[in-house]
Order: sequence, then C-alpha cells, then structure tokens
Amino acid sequence: MYVILALLLLGVLIIAHEFGHYIAARLCGIDVVEFAMGMGPLLLKWTNKRGTQFSLRLLPIGGFCQFYGEEDGKSDERAFTRQPVWKRFVTVLSGPMMNFVIAVLVIVLYMSALGLLAVVPKVAEVEPAAEASGLRVGDEIVAIDGEAVSDSNQIAQMIGQSQGEKVSMRVRRDGEEIELSFTPFYDEELGRYRLGMVFAQERVRVSLLESIPFSVRYNIESVAAIVDALKGMVFRGEGVDQVTGPVGTVYAISSETQSGGIDIYLQLLALISVNLGVMNLLPIPGLDGSKLLFLLAEKLRRRPIRQELEGMINAGGLLLLMGLMIVLTYKDIMQIFVR
Repeated sequence: MYVILALLLLGVLIIAHEFGHYIAARLCGIDVVEFAMGMGPLLLKWTNKRGTQFSLRLLPIGGFCQFYGEEDGKSDERAFTRQPVWKRFVTVLSGPMMNFVIAVLVIVLYMSALGLLAVVPKVAEVEPAAEASGLRVGDEIVAIDGEAVSDSNQIAQMIGQSQGEKVSMRVRRDGEEIELSFTPFYDEELGRYRLGMVFAQERVRVSLLESIPFSVRYNIESVAAIVDALKGMVFRGEGVDQVTGPVGTVYAISSETQSGGIDIYLQLLALISVNLGVMNLLPIPGLDGSKLLFLLAEKLRRRPIRQELEGMINAGGLLLLMGLMIVLTYKDIMQIFVR
C-alpha cells in the first residue's frame, strides 16, 4: 500500500512536470506529437483533434512530452527547432516551474483544507499530581493567574516562571469555566517546573491569505536548503553516501509515510517536487537546464548550435545519468536487504 503511494507520488510529480511543458507548448503554438504517462511499452493511446497522442505506458515511473520535429530531423516551419528562441525557452522552463507551482499548491491545500497538526492548550493526558488538583482530560486552558492564554508554549513558559509558587488556572469543561489551583513541581530530567499534563494535538486550518505567503516562503527555504546541499556535495563531498536512486526514494517515501501518515506524505510531496524542479534546472546534459543553456547560447550567437552537436552532448549526458541510476539502484537494493 505504502509503496503504491510512493510510486503514485513520483508519477504525479513527473507527469505534472511534463504537463508544464505541454501547456506552455500549446500556448506558444508548438505542436506536441505525444504526451506519455509512464515509460516503456505502450498500453493505451488516444489522439485528440490537434493530433497529439496521449499514451499510457507500462512502467509507472516517468513520462515525456515529445514536440514535433524535436528529435526526428524535420525542418519544416512546424518543427520545434524552427520556433522562436523565446517560445522554446518558455516551453522548456515551464516543466521545472510546474514543479515549483505544485509544491506551493500542496502546502497551501495542506494548511487550508486539511490543517496543520498543532499542539493546542487542551489536556490530552494528566499525571497523578495534576489529576489530584482537579484537572481532567479534555479540559481547555483559557487563563493562568487571571491572564488569558491561547498558546501551549505560552502556558509552559508561565508555569516554568512560577518557581514552584501556587498558580491559578481557569479551564473550560463541558461549556463551563472552572477555577483550579496548582503547585508546579520541578522536573529534574527536563530541568523546569511543570504541572504534570500533556497537551493535545489538533488540526488547525489556516486561511488562504495566510497559507499562500507561508507556502511560498516554505518552498523558497526548501530550494535554498537543496542548493546548499548540492554545494556541499560538489565542493566538499558532503552527503555523497546518502544519495539515492528511484528504489531508495520509493523506499524512503513509503517508510516515512507509514510512520508519519498524511502529514509527512504531503510534506514529502512538496519537498520532492521542489527537488525535481531544482535538479532539472541544473546545467547537466539531457536535463532542462542544459537545454536552456543551449537556447541562451543560440540567442547570444544569433544562430543555433549544430543540432548534431547538441544531440551528441544530450545523448552522452543521458547515458551518464542512466548509468548513475543503475549504480544508485544497485546501492539502494543492497542497503534495503542488509537492513
């Protein structure tokens, strides 16, 4: 079940990436020959009125968006290589940008529709000391020493500052407010005063006006963290042993989802989407970043790079990437079996 969810996550993100290319191509008037979901042998296909073939292929990971004349040497006016540089640039860039958009939307929907799992000033568990003072599971703490409270951190801080002096607490129970009094005790292990209770966790929904800027900041921070990790890997060799391939990624997603549930799954969905966007923008032959560099060079030179040369470079890059994936897949499988 969790492996299926992991495969679905990767499949959705890759299809979203390719859909970004497709939408941009259609808006720019570029013909799309095939939009494929999955890789390998063809299972199903359907052709729309514009002549684009939508296909479902056997292997559930991957996909592609093939433009007219992109690789088959056609040179008529409809060919991708004959389109203005800006149209091709927008079309290529839209794939990674779609991954960033998906990441922002996932966090926005997570916060506004599902809600964040947050600690709230409500009692989930009581220890004997708190129970003896009248505190009950389900009580909602509304004030301490006459001061209104609405945050669990604020409550913990006020209790910690009591220095063991008696405090009064007003709680809401079954729609009524009740006054209680406590003498906090010092917890040697935690190094602070406490009452002997555990706060509850509840989902707190955030409005769209608040969730959108938060999601943008959250994903910008994710991009910065990924870029820093890449710098550390390239210049200092940090984290090289932690790099995983598709098998390791699926294993990590399934295990994390199994332990963390929907919250971790959605956070991973956003993080991996950002990661796909960043990685595809790297100037590695065969990836979108390399294609963007060739287009910039074409614009500056005012003439295209020889198609044969570009094809050889991209083909070489793809071979290296495939070789890397094979090595990482072998490493992932060995690590899974020795755990």
